Amino acid sequence: MRFSPFLVALSAVLTVSCTQVQTTCITDVADLPLKKTDLPDMGSWENAPLRANAQYVLFGANSNRERRNRLGDYYFVDWYDAEPQKPVRLVMRYTQAATGTKELTRTVEYKEPRAEAASHKEKFFFSGPERARQGDVMTWRMELYCGGKMVDSRQSYLWE
Repeated sequence: MRFSPFLVALSAVLTVSCTQVQTTCITDVADLPLKKTDLPDMGSWENAPLRANAQYVLFGANSNRERRNRLGDYYFVDWYDAEPQKPVRLVMRYTQAATGTKELTRTVEYKEPRAEAASHKEKFFFSGPERARQGDVMTWRMELYCGGKMVDSRQSYLWE
């Protein structure tokens, strides 16, 4: 049986493209705002993710005051840690409606070595009295540092 050179080259390309080397990186950033305490209507399948997010955020809030305090902006960051022996820092830079162009930051650090290379999830919440004073998050940028060096970043379309 003879194989054509085209098939041999195609199989080599497919083999190389399927073997992906994992690096420390941000895999996803979900920006999930909650602007009202009413759960979205389940009239269509498009509302299902919004309803699930609202249920997650409002879970355990028994009074109307507790529910109002949970209104705000929620950011869920998925990232992959390929080098668990190195310290890692995830920095969120952002501006809010009342701060104008003043850049604020929040940071999550992993200083100790982790058990193994794995995926992680982090959350940044902007709600309650802080959000009432500072307003909605207007722009944001996520930066991932591994061993003191920035290895990946994601940003909102309005970030400059």
